[in-house]
Amino acid sequence: MKISYKSENKGMERRDALKFMGMSSAALLAGGSTSASAKTKLSTFASRKEASIVIVGGGTGGMTVAARLRRSAPNAKITLIAPNEMHLYQSGQVFVAAGEYSEFDNKRPTSELLPDNVTWLKDKVTAFDPDNNRVETAEHGKISYDYLVVALGCEYDYSAVEGLTADDIGKQGIASVYMNDLNEGTSEGAIVSRMWMKAIRRKAERTEVKVLFADPDTPVKGEGVSLSMLFLANDMLKGNGLKTKGKDLHNNVKFTLTKADKMLFPSAKIDAALKRTMKKTDNVSVSYDYILKRIDKEKKVAVYANGDEEVNIGYDYLHITPSMKAPQVVRDSLLAVQEGQHKGWLDVDEKTLRHPKYRNVFGLGDVVGLSSGKSGGAVREQAIVLQDNIAATMEGKVEPMSYEGYSVSPIKTRYGRVMLAEYTPKGLAPIFPLDPTTPRWIWWEMDLYLMRQAYFDLMMRGMM
Repeated sequence: MKISYKSENKGMERRDALKFMGMSSAALLAGGSTSASAKTKLSTFASRKEASIVIVGGGTGGMTVAARLRRSAPNAKITLIAPNEMHLYQSGQVFVAAGEYSEFDNKRPTSELLPDNVTWLKDKVTAFDPDNNRVETAEHGKISYDYLVVALGCEYDYSAVEGLTADDIGKQGIASVYMNDLNEGTSEGAIVSRMWMKAIRRKAERTEVKVLFADPDTPVKGEGVSLSMLFLANDMLKGNGLKTKGKDLHNNVKFTLTKADKMLFPSAKIDAALKRTMKKTDNVSVSYDYILKRIDKEKKVAVYANGDEEVNIGYDYLHITPSMKAPQVVRDSLLAVQEGQHKGWLDVDEKTLRHPKYRNVFGLGDVVGLSSGKSGGAVREQAIVLQDNIAATMEGKVEPMSYEGYSVSPIKTRYGRVMLAEYTPKGLAPIFPLDPTTPRWIWWEMDLYLMRQAYFDLMMRGMM
C-alpha cells in the first residue's frame, strides 16, 4: 500500500522521521518523562536475598515481569507457570485483520522468550491458597512460594450474549477480531475478521449493507480495538488497504456502533476527538447506553436494553467485542475483589500493585481490578513498578514505585493514520510533545513496522 504524506509532515524529512519513529517506539516501551521507567532506580532496590517467586501466566505480563525480576532479584528462584508453548503478540491482531500482517507474524515459541534461569512449569494453576503460600496445579500438585505474581490475563465471555457462543465467530456474518487461543498462539478471530471485511465489500458491490459493531458493558482490554476495526473497514470500502481496487463503496454501507455508556473512549479528550471524527463520517452512527442482551442469528437481529426499553437492530454483518472477566480460578479465590465495580478481578492496590491482605502477592496486566486501561503499555509500566516493589519488599523496605495508571491505545482512524491515545485516569499522558488526539502517519508506521519487533526483542527481554 502506498501512503501519501501531506501537509502535516512539512519540515520533517523522511530520514529524520524514520529516526524519530525508532526513538518513539523505544520510548513507548522504555518510557518517557511520565513513565515509571523514568523514575526507577533499580540498583537501589535490587535484592540479592534468596527467595522463591512464582509467576502465574505466560502472556505479556508474566513474561515481562519474569525478565525484570530476574535482574532485580538475581538470587531468587523464579518459576513461571503457564501452559502455552507459543506466545502471541495480541496487539498485532488488528493488523492481521487489516491485511498488513500474516497470522504467523504475531507469534514466537515461549521457550525462545523465556529469560535465562527462570524455570518454566508447563502447567495450569487450578487453585490459589494464599493462606498457605501455595498454588495448586493440574499436573504438578502444590507449588509453594515466598512471593506470588498473578498475570493470568482475562477471559472472553461470548456466551454473555444470549444466543451467541464462541463457535459462532466466523459464521452467519459474525466476526470478532479478539478471538484467539493463547495456549496455541493462534488468532482465528483476526483471520475471520479479514475475510469478513472482504465479504462486506463484495456485498456492497451489489446492494446496501448494514454492519453492526457491538461493545460490551464490561472492562475490555485494548480500548479502541473495535473503533480501529470500524474505521479500517470503512476505509477499505473506499478502496484502501487489503489490496482492494475499484470504486468507492462506503456510501452503500451503514455502520452502527453500540456502546454501553456515553463514551467512545475512557479518556475525555480522546473521546471528544473521536466523536469529532465520527461526525465527519457520514455513514457511521453511534448508539449510546445500548447493552446487547441477545441475538437471533437466523434473522440477524440484535436485541438491546436501552434503559427500560428493548430495542431490535437488524444487521447483515456483526462484529462482537466480547464481555471480559477475570479467569474462573481468580474469581473463585480469596485473591479476588469481593464487592464493587471490580468484583471478581484480582485485588491489588492501584499504586503498588500489591494485594491489600496477602502482602506477598502482586499482580499486573488484564487480570487486575483497576480503573486504568488494559493494554500492553499498561503492562510495561506495571512490570517496571513490580520489579522494584518486589525487590524492596524482599529487603523489608517500603515499596518505592507507584503505578500512575498509564495506558496507550493506537487507534487506527484509517489506513496510514493512527491516533496514539496515551492517557491516565487523570488525563492525557503523551510521552512525546505531540498532540495524542491527532491521527498521524508516523504513529501508523511505528505501530506497523517497529512495535512488534520492539515487543519481542526488547519488552519480552525486560529491556524496555
